[in-house]
Amino acid sequence: MNNYTNLPMIGRIQHGEKEGNKVKELGYFIAKIQDEFMQNFLQKFDQQFKGKKYIEVEFCDDNPLSKKYVRFNQSGTVCYCLEGNHQGKQKVKNVWQPIECNEQCQHRQKNASGKSACNRIGWLKFFIPSVCQDRIWLMKITGQTSINRIDSYINLQKAQGNSLKGRYILFLKQEQQTSNFTGQTYSNYVLDIVKKEDFILSNQIPETTENQKNLSTKSEKNVNNNVEKEQPAPKKATVTQNAEKAQSQESKEKKKTTPAATPKKSEEKKTEKITNIEPKNDDDKTYVLLKTFKETITNKGQSKEYLMGEFCNMKDEIFNIAIKPEFADELSKCELGTPVKLDVTAVNDKLFALNLEYIKDEKIAA
Repeated sequence: MNNYTNLPMIGRIQHGEKEGNKVKELGYFIAKIQDEFMQNFLQKFDQQFKGKKYIEVEFCDDNPLSKKYVRFNQSGTVCYCLEGNHQGKQKVKNVWQPIECNEQCQHRQKNASGKSACNRIGWLKFFIPSVCQDRIWLMKITGQTSINRIDSYINLQKAQGNSLKGRYILFLKQEQQTSNFTGQTYSNYVLDIVKKEDFILSNQIPETTENQKNLSTKSEKNVNNNVEKEQPAPKKATVTQNAEKAQSQESKEKKKTTPAATPKKSEEKKTEKITNIEPKNDDDKTYVLLKTFKETITNKGQSKEYLMGEFCNMKDEIFNIAIKPEFADELSKCELGTPVKLDVTAVNDKLFALNLEYIKDEKIAA
């Protein structure tokens, strides 16, 4: 069982930045937070790891790496399949349909430059314990050598009967790689991993956890002027606030009702109350998936099982939202951290997604 699927996310760790249509390799790790309210964690990361080729991480289960094949076009993701599965999903005329996935697929064939339309992507999930111990970071890995190296290490540990739970050092090292297609040699930064105690013993690198943690605590109020951050947006009306107002108004109406109320008024009080949530901008509709689960909801005397999604919005608030059946199957297969746009409405004390749209993921070098 994954011990951190229910935890909210801080942001991403990467070692490249997008410049126009290309990604520039930095050769060291940087952090990207999902909103300005996480600025304190960004400062702690920068104090300890910014500009360094290694970070200390912690895995809390034995499956920290997930891999899938994904194909994009201008509208976003159009085909995907988890590695190891033989059936994926393909969007045809805006409808997701099952499709066979294998190495013979035309979209996985490489051209003369060694590139293909469908590529394997890895997602690594972890804590950075010296920064925060109850929020996870994600790392998107697109380099095939890096994916293979991390995956091989994990598989070896499992084959030896070792648990992956514990602290590790993720580090970058520069390697010369020759393309099998063009024959050209490139100098690339590749991810590698080693247990924390082995890394320190062999490289004599001082501890970064406790000392740096104390330093970060004392210095957390210092603003890093090199870090580009957005100005806090005006406070938006949230789903929770609207629901509380609606409940308060309903409570007042009940108090005004006299004991001599007629059966007709009693029926009026039971009338289904629908509150539409009007977003001010796209950020109000943006959520990140934390987990999915099933729940039976009773409405107008009828019970129906819904797929529920636990989502985190851009203000780091958590909501349980019922998903319409036409969106349920695809969402149930999505991974932790999948970003979506939702049109949400409140029906009595439950939230429902009237529409669900997947947000195209940025291609980040890793």
